[in-house]
Amino acid sequence: MKSSLRLLAGWLCIGLGLALMVLLGLGADLPSATSPTPILVALLPSVSFGLALCTVGAWLIATRKRP
Repeated sequence: MKSSLRLLAGWLCIGLGLALMVLLGLGADLPSATSPTPILVALLPSVSFGLALCTVGAWLIATRKRP
């Protein structure tokens, strides 16, 4: 039971992290300016959170005890 719950939580974290990054990417309207760097720097904390969530999910899946 504990292993399956850990596996479910891991996949849920990965899915939520990827969904967060996709939604942020779709919502970021990059204007046709000479440099999109300021917008990308502004999105960095949010995308980092999504990436961290994916990493936690991968860790939960990779470190589970197999029967």
